[in-house]
Amino acid sequence: MTSNQTPDTDLRHHTCDDCLDSLPSTLSRRNILAAASALPAAAVGVGAAPASASSAKATSKAAPKSKLEWYRLVPGFVGVSTDDYGRPKGTGFVAANPWGAYTAYLITTNSRGQRTWRIENMMQLAPHPDGGVYSQGSTMWLFEGDERALLVDTAQNTPETIGTNDLKTVCRHLLGHENDGRARHSPVDFDVAITHLHGDHTGKVPQMTDRTVYYPDLDWGSKATANWVPVRQDGGATTNGSTGTTVNRIELGNRRIDVVAMYGHTPGSTGYLDARELLMATGDAIGSAYVWAHFASATTEPYAAMLDGLRKELRPLKGLTLLPAHFYQLRQFSRAEPPINGRVPDLSYLDDMASAAHGALDGSILADPYHEIGREAVWISGGTARMVYSLTNLYPGGPTGGQGDPRAFHGVNIPSHYPMDPYLDTPYAFLNNIRTGLVLIRDSANETSFLMHGTRRTLLITSGRSRPGVAQYAARIARCGGKLSVLVTDGDPAGLAGLGQFDGYDLYAPKGVAVPRRRGSVTYVRAGDTIDLGKDSAKRRVELRIDTVPGRRGDAITVLDPVSRALFAGESLGTQGTAGLTLGTTLTVFADALAVWRTRTDGHYDTIYTAHNHQWVTKPAYVDSLQAAVAAAPVTTSPVPGYQARTSGTGELLAWLFTAV
Repeated sequence: MTSNQTPDTDLRHHTCDDCLDSLPSTLSRRNILAAASALPAAAVGVGAAPASASSAKATSKAAPKSKLEWYRLVPGFVGVSTDDYGRPKGTGFVAANPWGAYTAYLITTNSRGQRTWRIENMMQLAPHPDGGVYSQGSTMWLFEGDERALLVDTAQNTPETIGTNDLKTVCRHLLGHENDGRARHSPVDFDVAITHLHGDHTGKVPQMTDRTVYYPDLDWGSKATANWVPVRQDGGATTNGSTGTTVNRIELGNRRIDVVAMYGHTPGSTGYLDARELLMATGDAIGSAYVWAHFASATTEPYAAMLDGLRKELRPLKGLTLLPAHFYQLRQFSRAEPPINGRVPDLSYLDDMASAAHGALDGSILADPYHEIGREAVWISGGTARMVYSLTNLYPGGPTGGQGDPRAFHGVNIPSHYPMDPYLDTPYAFLNNIRTGLVLIRDSANETSFLMHGTRRTLLITSGRSRPGVAQYAARIARCGGKLSVLVTDGDPAGLAGLGQFDGYDLYAPKGVAVPRRRGSVTYVRAGDTIDLGKDSAKRRVELRIDTVPGRRGDAITVLDPVSRALFAGESLGTQGTAGLTLGTTLTVFADALAVWRTRTDGHYDTIYTAHNHQWVTKPAYVDSLQAAVAAAPVTTSPVPGYQARTSGTGELLAWLFTAV
């Protein structure tokens, strides 16, 4: 540790004690940012700084922000090379690089001569299937003070030659030279601050045992060494480290860096704020153009609350620039387009990220499949920021945790309305054949419905088990003026009891189901019947075909769209994964019916959608697993008491079959 950064000290910066005398010593988020925002006024000789965050707007205007240059290469370093999609090409550099996996850009020199650099690290990846060679880029930020410098993150564990082109040598070279390349007299050395625990940001931490490493308290791990110092915004007690307390500010000498909680991407994701220079290194906490918030630690509801609190407290810092950890991504997707054109994020980006999170929660914005991760993730746009998330992790406790908003529905476009790049999109190109405006709709009761439309009708495939309001939500996003038809896929009593929510809508139901009295027509369908949607957006006639397979219930139907090549299975094939299929008939009857059903449907669909799966694609091979489970021997211990269990397949092809004992 290089200064008195313990939480029991007051908030005085040693160059401007007089202006901070009145500031509180309790380091809440509000107080720490209020204190930080007061620094610019003191630096230019303005009178006593106010103690509240709301007054930061006035004080931060007192010192003009230093000019920021994002692509000013440091002499002797080599520029980064990217393709049309913003991906680093080849080694990631435009030419042979004497600095190995690193390059550096001088961002700014402030009025006190203190500098800030952007350091890029490139790790070459395995060739893509198409032969393309790319690199993964990770970004570090180096803040120079009068007594010490601070390197935020250590990027990836790339090959290097110690003493020639390793990370320490890079940083010492930058700190040891003037901007024109001349050697600097008595340069400062540096410490390290980590934003979060992921390996592409902590790769060189093991080499930093000769200096302080500030590490997020809530991301602390078993690899901690004696030089690690836990950081947390509140500066409170901890069992990590050697002092029993966390650090919430880092003094560099006439330059102070404050610790800011940005939890979600990881449990301890942390930002490092230089309020005087209006710069904040954010790691991956809010992404670079999009954030990965699909992890268990990034439950959407508390993540949105974190964003709201962060926006409120940072708002007084007008002109704040956010320094992300994957700089190349700023030239990807929507941030590459006008009017943003790759601009480095500011507070408006934070606003847009919050809009995305809230749009996911209340269903006001439709998500799209996120191809890079696959069927378990979707992403959503709030404008210039996108958030990757999981439909199973919107609320604490997951889809069956009882904390979801019963009034909210969550929609996903299928196929994606937001292409990424050919490498990521090609594996799912078959979904582009779906031209019925298909939207997967999830509710808080673990029910999945499907909305589609043609020129003749708009149809919602659902069940009465869905939360009340699903039809109204579907009509709203379909913009069909309430002219919506509803198809229920079985006669489950719980579903029939909920059909009142579809009062007034034209209804399709399996033949033999006793639909309660209601307003609106009822059309009963059976195997071989069709439902004419009219033409899809490709002007193809779409007729949905009804088939039956007695799985969970004898009256259950499946719905095949042979033009879009999509199968809507309702409860007939169960739920892909451990939830499985609980048979309402004998194993022999189901096995025979499944074999017959397959003669009518095999080869006519590329994806399956069930009544409970949240994923935006399930491969047809799941049916192979289900049929293999029929022939499998029972497992020794059934996960469902009172039922005999069989299983086959793994991962996204896993099938479970349960029969009553």
